[in-house]
Amino acid sequence: MVSQGLGSYDGPRVPRRSHRKSRAGCSECKRRHIKCDEGRPTCGNCSISSRHCSFISSRPSLPTAHEAAASLSPSPGLQFQPDASPSSHQSSPFSPGGESPSIQDANMIQLELFHHCVNSDFDLPSSSESPEMTANPAMIVETALSCPYLMNELLAFAALHLAHLDPTKARFYKHHAVGLQTHALSIFNREMTKVNRENCIAVLLFSWLMTLHTLHETTDSADTLGYLDRFAHYMKLHRGVRNITAEAWQMMIESDMGFLLRSNSKVIDYVDSGSHTAELGGFIRDSERLNADEKSFCQDALNRIQWYLSKVDGPEKQHPSHITTFLSLISWPVVINVDFLRLVSERSPEALLVLSYYAIILHLCRDVWVIGISGQLLIQSVRLHLDDELHQRLDWPEKMMDTLS
Repeated sequence: MVSQGLGSYDGPRVPRRSHRKSRAGCSECKRRHIKCDEGRPTCGNCSISSRHCSFISSRPSLPTAHEAAASLSPSPGLQFQPDASPSSHQSSPFSPGGESPSIQDANMIQLELFHHCVNSDFDLPSSSESPEMTANPAMIVETALSCPYLMNELLAFAALHLAHLDPTKARFYKHHAVGLQTHALSIFNREMTKVNRENCIAVLLFSWLMTLHTLHETTDSADTLGYLDRFAHYMKLHRGVRNITAEAWQMMIESDMGFLLRSNSKVIDYVDSGSHTAELGGFIRDSERLNADEKSFCQDALNRIQWYLSKVDGPEKQHPSHITTFLSLISWPVVINVDFLRLVSERSPEALLVLSYYAIILHLCRDVWVIGISGQLLIQSVRLHLDDELHQRLDWPEKMMDTLS
């Protein structure tokens, strides 16, 4: 006689849904027996659950010189070397026995990236309204020369920019961008124990570059449905790096590059409750899905968008400067409550609709290459994740994007 316990079931068997196995997934996802999205520099599952992803410490797979030459036909005379190990980014001391260390060949691709760092402003908006208060390339490079994690991320960002400038070599440059960013995060996680006056400028620059790098990577895939996950991953990483720097915020403001934070701080506290978001605000207040705290988190995130909408579409249109718009959209993921990001991950309709209003600001900065079509992708992805009866609530933000274009 078979016992009728939890393990017995006499009804029809439901066929197991087939799925594609992720054979190249991270160790943590394999241990948890869940599908890994293989996102770099950390996978989505590890980022959302704040776990250590093995991709951070793993050696990235970069194209060899032969593969690059075969598929991308680099310019004559330029040798693309395989990526060097992390230790090769630092000079090796002489051995105690007096023998000179072996000298490796110059890594030509990294020299090309370094040249780009020195001679380019990466086509980004000025970091301040005042021309004299901007971060010049020489200052950034000088800081990076004594900071391996910043140098790796700086070179990674240069590779990302070159991929944008030269689409014919985009695949090659993006491979190096991923590899160098992975090195940067690995070194940062290994070496960063405390932010102090000696390293605060490097940490500030690192967090800024990492934020822009990750935002741009959200647009790499044509998967519109999955864009919401990629954007949530960006916001969580942005907040994670910001949390590390929080303890030394005052030291950073007082540093030689504190003007970056002072410009940013001007827009962090802007909050308004104007008419543009009133209807969505009412929908949030009447929600039966959210508790009182969750309603407050969504409303606060929405009010931090309303102040900008009041500027560009209010009774007295002021047309904020490009840098104000840019700083406002970069600051928003940092100042909203962390539980709002949880609601986004849980596909809360109220949180997703708030994101659709944030897409308006993203769309207004679409000519900045690190942002591009992020606004369009975000609102399209939100539509795919909402029930049909809520689609009409996206009509206004979509109309606003067209009006302000």
